[in-house]
Amino acid sequence: MSKHPSLVWGSYTKFYYPYAILNLELHCRLRKCMSRTDNITCRAVILGVLSVPLNVYLVVQTETVWTTQYPTTMTIIFNAVATLFVFAVLNLFLKRYLPVWQFKQSELLTIYLIVTLACVVCGHDLLQATMCVLGHSAWFTTPENEWQTLFFHFIPDWIAVMDTSALRGYYEGSSDFFVEQHVRAWMQPVFSWLFFFSTLAFAMMMFSVILRKQWIEHEKLSYPVIMLPLEMTKDTKFYQSRLLWIGFGIGLGVDLLNGLNHLFPFVPFLPIRHDVGKFFTEKPWAAMGSTLIHLNPYAVGISFIMPLDLSFSCWVFYLFWKTQRVFGAIIGIDNVPGFPHVDMQSSGAYLTLSVFGLWVTRRHFWRVCCAFFKPLKEDESSEPISYRMALTGLVLSILIIIGFWMRAGMSIWAIVLFFAVHSAYVLAFTRMRAELGTPTQDFYRAGPSFLLTKLFGSRAIGPQNLTGYAYFYGFTRNYRSQPMPNQLEGFKIAEQSDTNSSHLLWLMWLSTVLGLLIGFFAFLHAGYKHGSLGTWRGQETFTDLQRWLLSPSETDWPNVGFLSVGVILTSVMLFCRLRFIWWPFHPLAYPLSANGNFAKLWFPVFLAWFIKLLLLRHGGVRAYRQALPVFFGVMLGEFLMGTIWAVIGLILGQQMYSFKHW
Repeated sequence: MSKHPSLVWGSYTKFYYPYAILNLELHCRLRKCMSRTDNITCRAVILGVLSVPLNVYLVVQTETVWTTQYPTTMTIIFNAVATLFVFAVLNLFLKRYLPVWQFKQSELLTIYLIVTLACVVCGHDLLQATMCVLGHSAWFTTPENEWQTLFFHFIPDWIAVMDTSALRGYYEGSSDFFVEQHVRAWMQPVFSWLFFFSTLAFAMMMFSVILRKQWIEHEKLSYPVIMLPLEMTKDTKFYQSRLLWIGFGIGLGVDLLNGLNHLFPFVPFLPIRHDVGKFFTEKPWAAMGSTLIHLNPYAVGISFIMPLDLSFSCWVFYLFWKTQRVFGAIIGIDNVPGFPHVDMQSSGAYLTLSVFGLWVTRRHFWRVCCAFFKPLKEDESSEPISYRMALTGLVLSILIIIGFWMRAGMSIWAIVLFFAVHSAYVLAFTRMRAELGTPTQDFYRAGPSFLLTKLFGSRAIGPQNLTGYAYFYGFTRNYRSQPMPNQLEGFKIAEQSDTNSSHLLWLMWLSTVLGLLIGFFAFLHAGYKHGSLGTWRGQETFTDLQRWLLSPSETDWPNVGFLSVGVILTSVMLFCRLRFIWWPFHPLAYPLSANGNFAKLWFPVFLAWFIKLLLLRHGGVRAYRQALPVFFGVMLGEFLMGTIWAVIGLILGQQMYSFKHW
């Protein structure tokens, strides 16, 4: 009893103290639960749904038609933040003149989450990339590439479009999708993929429910990504800060000036991109290649929010990757194809991080599994749904996914292996966002199909399964548009804003389905209007498949070796981080800093780390908190101006300035 703080509580004695505490806790949770029943309102849902079509169309137009901006490749989808800002400013007006109609924080964040979940699934690396694959093989087959002979007989007609007459307008443009022949050709594949993606998102959501308590309540991960939306909706004091508007002016001003220069060349241009690699021309330093110095305001802003040890590790490991190349030039192996095999080292790191994350969470998983057979003694009222329902939903979703692709002709072992690796990658990136909050998460052309063909060889996998893997390429060519990170961030937002997580759960999934549905038709409309959208992504897919089938390979042992290097280095860092409190390097930064996009972000991360270090050393936590509005303002200003330029582009029908330079 001495462990408890002393309390004076009526006639209770020490004997009754534990029971009193238990009753008080249950009473508080009950009151909290009751107070959260009406937070998600009909008007918030309606306004969020009405905001989806414009945002989805903007995403498709900027990312695939104009190949600029790329909002869904960023950690924070900037047009969703801009949408939230519009409603937040409207709320300031309502609070002053019509207080009865003002929005609650939960309502504003509901709108934000609806737009975010709808946009992310129709992003550059999920729906859009998949759409670039579905008709590619039928349209680009020739006697020379032998595609028709190699794999056409493995393609079910319900997952791909094989009618070349219906595809003519799709690839040549100046046509209309809403023609009976075109609609009929696309309808079955579109709804097949809609069903698959919806099921996959549902499985991720069920897994997010299972992880929620461990990551949010037990480990208390920081989720830096959601700090800006939370601050924007907390109270009006956020908008009364002079420092906020100074940062806002910097972020908005840079993009305004450079955007005007894009339209009117006589307007001065503010250079924010430089390459210092051109100064290193002699061996072995020339092996470093391009070394970019970009001054992206948004990247500096979000990097400032990152934990100090993580931002430090990111730029240090970027230099570590450059050192590998220089070392390779010194010993004469820099000309070996693929050296230093960044994709395999990163794969080893991500797989290790996933396995470690599951191991740390093993006790929680055991309790969840036990809850399937017998309700837990601990309270589950704070969960969106019961663990029994979450487990049931997860298992059913997995079985549906397996059955879906078995119907397409794939072997069950090939399906299970692929999605096991895919799930491990998604889990690693979800953890990275929850803990790190990096500006981006890039893992280009290193998905499960590449890993499995190098581990087991394309010969062992077989042509039927390899053809299926080709159609998986659309949503695994990169990992920047996966819904699971946003789902868990939604649960964190619910906790911070006292929002009903049970209602939010189903709303997030329905937003996903709505976004997919609108995204499919937005992409098809744009495809038949402009023609040949993203054909290079389809070419990547079937060039890989052609190589696997014409030149069957065995296990690639050099790549397996570099995979092992990634596993070993990550394991050592995990051990040191757990063992030594002084260990400065975070293992998440090792694979993150290896990706191509981070080459353009390492300097903003370094700059934010340096500023934050100075503030903490000389002013303490207080100085850091006082400086936060500046960096929030920088992000908000750039997000708003970037969205304005994108909307102007939609109106004028032309490509505008892009603040995203990676």
